[in-house]
Amino acid sequence: MSSSAGVANEGVAPRATSLTAWLRARDDRALARLLQLRPDLALPAAPDIASLAGRVGVRTSVQRAIDALDAYTLRVLAHLVLAAGGDDVVDSVLPDDAEPALEALFDRALIWGESDRVHLTPGVRETLGPYPAGLGRRAAALLALAPEPGAAQLARSLEDPAWVAAQLDELDEDERELVEILAGDRPVAQLTLGDGPASAARRVLARGLLVPIDSGRVELPREVGLAVRGRAARDDDRRPPDMELVEREPADLDRLGTTAVLESLRLTVALAESWSAQPPPVLRSGGIGVRELKRTAKDLAVDEATAALLAEVALAAGLIYTTSAPQPVYLPTPEFDEWREQPSSHRWSALAGAWLGMTRQPSLVGQRGERDRVISALGPDVERGTVPALRRRLLELLAGLAPGAAPRDRHEVLDRLTWQQPRRASSLRPLAEVLLHEADVFGLTAAGGITGYTRTLIGGSTSAAQHALDQALPAPVDHFLVQPDLTVVVPGPPDAALGIELDLFADLESSGGAAVYRITEQSVRRALDAGRTGAGLTAFVAERSRTPVPQALSYLIDDAARRHGRLRVGAASAYLRCDDETLVSRVVADRSLAGLELRRLAPNVLVASAPITQVLDALRRAGLAPAAESPDGELITLGSEPPRAPSRPAARLVRSHGVADSEAQTAEIVRRIRSGDALAGMDTRVQSIAREVPGVTSASTMELLRTAVREARLVWFGCAEADGRTTAHTMQPISLAAGTLRGYERGRSGLAAYPVHRITSIRLLDEDDDLP
Repeated sequence: MSSSAGVANEGVAPRATSLTAWLRARDDRALARLLQLRPDLALPAAPDIASLAGRVGVRTSVQRAIDALDAYTLRVLAHLVLAAGGDDVVDSVLPDDAEPALEALFDRALIWGESDRVHLTPGVRETLGPYPAGLGRRAAALLALAPEPGAAQLARSLEDPAWVAAQLDELDEDERELVEILAGDRPVAQLTLGDGPASAARRVLARGLLVPIDSGRVELPREVGLAVRGRAARDDDRRPPDMELVEREPADLDRLGTTAVLESLRLTVALAESWSAQPPPVLRSGGIGVRELKRTAKDLAVDEATAALLAEVALAAGLIYTTSAPQPVYLPTPEFDEWREQPSSHRWSALAGAWLGMTRQPSLVGQRGERDRVISALGPDVERGTVPALRRRLLELLAGLAPGAAPRDRHEVLDRLTWQQPRRASSLRPLAEVLLHEADVFGLTAAGGITGYTRTLIGGSTSAAQHALDQALPAPVDHFLVQPDLTVVVPGPPDAALGIELDLFADLESSGGAAVYRITEQSVRRALDAGRTGAGLTAFVAERSRTPVPQALSYLIDDAARRHGRLRVGAASAYLRCDDETLVSRVVADRSLAGLELRRLAPNVLVASAPITQVLDALRRAGLAPAAESPDGELITLGSEPPRAPSRPAARLVRSHGVADSEAQTAEIVRRIRSGDALAGMDTRVQSIAREVPGVTSASTMELLRTAVREARLVWFGCAEADGRTTAHTMQPISLAAGTLRGYERGRSGLAAYPVHRITSIRLLDEDDDLP
């Protein structure tokens, strides 16, 4: 297993005697692989190999690496720990079927050495805990904790496989069940050694197969656990669990997903409009209150969990934000208006991208957080930095299936996730189930499988995902069908312009493949209040309807337009004017308007102490149809532009920490580590620059550089980087000017340049010189 050992020229090079030497002997590709698999080792980049080796053994880093292992690789590592001696060395040739797992462990530097002599990296044994592979401690170690008469003899008996097998053969059904449970993944149990079902423990103890470790706790020795496992059939965890798949045409799965896509877009618009009309105030601790969330859920006709999810994603996408008033509220942003006018595919990609990348977990809303406080939507307690990685991992797991394929049972996806990271399974599984549901809400998945456009999105191409979604979505329509009962049927997703007008002019009754709206007197008045005219509404219906306009609708629009504006409101603080003195008297007598403090100046003129917008709102709530007018008596529209919050500041980019975005960047980090390691081990032939005056380059160094340029000789030098590291470089200089050395560096393409004042050591090289 030459690749496992990672030693150049295996069979010739001597064995590495330390982790540092082993890492130094690995080739650049193996080091790059290590940094990719354990990105925390390169943040920031280690200055040399020795520092990298120190980071490899840091317990927190080791724990992250072990937590990412799949079930089989973790089991192999656990058995290595069990087989290792006191010096963490396994002196044996491991079976060939463990080679893939060993390869993964060598790649992550959780073990090092050769295939026939494996060393455990520091921190591995402590991370796996006292019961690796779910096996207890050896009998000798357990019995040494509390020595009793006969303990030494019992320890020798437990080390004899024949004696253990004979004892196991004599167990009755209750005793065998107890022993098999303890031979699973937890060899310690809290037992009451009295009458009843627990009496089986007394009999097993009497046989010497259990060892008491304190009052009420017993532990199954490792020898017994191995013997029980040898008898019982254990699940094969070499491969991930199989998933029973339902095969569909990829286009059919995409069409199923578009229904959720269109519904999520509609609900996001409805959320913004609901908050425009009645903005929820911001709590002192951040977020919105429980009552506001319930009201929003009722307005959208969804449950509170879905309302919280929509609000969190809209916030992450920058479609809503808080105002800066003394009493801040949540309102849509100007970006919402731009987003609303975009094609459906562009709007969806904005929401899907926000959901994938946001570091918030909406499913926490409503639960109890710190100090037993309820976690509020949009509040600070919803932050969870690890959620984006899990979202992407789930989608990538589904993307690994054939296009159009979906697991028959969602629990099979969770089983596969559990196999991939068994140490995190207890915390990941419930959250993963919620995240899969959230993906369904936004149409990233459908019928349990990943859609084609989502597959493209997580592949990194937003424009290609938008194009794929455009192909799957039904073509937007720019017309509708008006029914005699004043319902409007839209036979497909309305285009942006039609959707905006219909939301203003009619009330949505049902959505889906064909949306149904209803036109009422209140909806017509809403459009008139927003600045539309009766003639404009009639023309809109006549232009967009593919059916004749019902006479009842024409009468409804004309009647509402005729009554709209009869009562005029202007600025006094505010005044009311109307040619109909009877209507003015009705307004004065209306008790619901007493808060406006109306006073009659003339038979057809009233004044109010309240501002004009408040007067307009109160009159509309009273069932009247007022309109605002300018000082010259012309009708004007107030409030046609909905209130907006300022644009949300650019969110901090949160991503799974990767060592680099490309292989070239990873290779550059490895090159820097190598050069720093070479500099750390340079010999006495290298001339060090005097450090008495930092930042000042000595005359001898300048002379050596000039000689290298003049004679076209290679030069090796150390350079202090901006972050404090020191790197080594081999260069063919071509110029020395303006305090900068320029030339062609080995291992890099193009011209390189370095400030002369950063050079810390230098040496001219001859053709037969070995590089430091």
